[in-house]
Amino acid sequence: MHSTFGGGFDAVSLLFTLASVALVALAVVIGVLLIRTLLWVIRALQSIVRERELRIDLLVAGDDPEGPAPVTPPTTPRG
Repeated sequence: MHSTFGGGFDAVSLLFTLASVALVALAVVIGVLLIRTLLWVIRALQSIVRERELRIDLLVAGDDPEGPAPVTPPTTPRG
């Protein structure tokens, strides 16, 4: 039993159509948010990897940004 308005207008099919459109819109919004989040994470990981590569290059070259490690003179046993 479907209720109709006027000339064959079906309320159930209208509600179904509106629910379908809302579901598709929600899926599109969630998809866009997931893609944007994924792109942000990829950029962040690339920055972290690049920073580590630069630190390794600086350590290998001996240009540590924190300065060289202090040199301690060797100790000789007294006796």
